[in-house]
Amino acid sequence: MNSMNIKNKLSLKNITDRFAKKTGLSGKALIIVVIGILGLLMIVLSEFFSSGETENANDVSNSIDNTSYSESFKQRTEKELRGIISKIDGVGEVSLMITLDGTTEYVYAEDVDTETDEDSESKSNKYKNEVIIVDSDGEKKALVKKIVEPKINGVVIVCSGGGKTEIKERVTKAVSSALNISTNNICVEKG
Repeated sequence: MNSMNIKNKLSLKNITDRFAKKTGLSGKALIIVVIGILGLLMIVLSEFFSSGETENANDVSNSIDNTSYSESFKQRTEKELRGIISKIDGVGEVSLMITLDGTTEYVYAEDVDTETDEDSESKSNKYKNEVIIVDSDGEKKALVKKIVEPKINGVVIVCSGGGKTEIKERVTKAVSSALNISTNNICVEKG
């Protein structure tokens, strides 16, 4: 009889009857209110979790794009620089490494709306910026205005002629001019 008593106390009807007495609502109205609250809670939670996943996926995607573009920029620059340096008389075989500061940065095109409110005493401006989205093959992407490549921090060059002062100076000057970096950030050694 004890287990039967517990079942009666825990039944949905008993629970709704108790809440109905305390709130003054009928049992059916109370059930509708509870279902409505649960529905709203599920909508809010689903928006929170789904938008977080989308943002994280976009952050990872952008990070991968920036890193791969930066690596491509680095490899392309190293290849061009190796070609230039190897043509300098007396340099010989060349190996080099470039270090970068940061990653590639994308600057997106924006549509800027300006609104001016004027009162007799004050004037205020409101700005509204929106990134321009384009549809490319059924995929929506932000319109890239320009790509800012990472800054080159330094260059290490190892070459056969790197032991001669004259060759070091010529290589250092060529690299400094080609990359627009200080000669202090260029190291030339014999290999």
